[in-house]
Amino acid sequence: MTRVLSHHTDAIAHLQQADPILGHMMARCGPCTLQPRDLEPFVMLCRSIVYQQLSGKAAGTIVARFLGLYEPDALTSDTLLRTTDDTLRGIGLSRQKIAYLQDLAAKVQDGTLPLATLPMHSDAEVIRQLTQVKGIGRWTAEMFLIFALVRPDVFPVDDLGIRKAIQRVYGYKRLPAPVTMQRHARKWIPYRTIATWYLWRSLEVAATPFQKTSGDE
Repeated sequence: MTRVLSHHTDAIAHLQQADPILGHMMARCGPCTLQPRDLEPFVMLCRSIVYQQLSGKAAGTIVARFLGLYEPDALTSDTLLRTTDDTLRGIGLSRQKIAYLQDLAAKVQDGTLPLATLPMHSDAEVIRQLTQVKGIGRWTAEMFLIFALVRPDVFPVDDLGIRKAIQRVYGYKRLPAPVTMQRHARKWIPYRTIATWYLWRSLEVAATPFQKTSGDE
């Protein structure tokens, strides 16, 4: 099975050698601080569903209300299924998201989605199992691989932030197509997760031009 990163030294050295443009950006961004998030997998997936299609501030407010329903008790599949639709609607959740949360809880409870054994499976199998749940697509599954399991070689090609970062770092005039993104990412194997983290991080640092490639789209 795919190993979990325990440190990032080898990954950073590989990326800097394989892709000097990326390496220059990484040096400006500082140390990689990616670590597993200190959340139960079920709670993390619930949060991911709640956050979908909401602005950060609105989502944060609803997530806080949602988690507050279960304090001081834990949020589990059982406690969620015992929560009425009216209660969930009362904190601002849509009917669709309530259905997604209930489907997640039901699949965890009946063993269709065995969260405890996910770390033992390959990336592809984790994605397959998670995307059985209504409302969980490939991107959400990839975020779980990165932030819950810290798998070393995940590249979320559909992530808008990654597209914007690659556009900026490599000097493209427009957002790069997936085939262009994959061409860059091939250099980063087997540490695409760390490259992804740095690309996200690059959007937070002061915006100055990076080296330009000859293949502007």
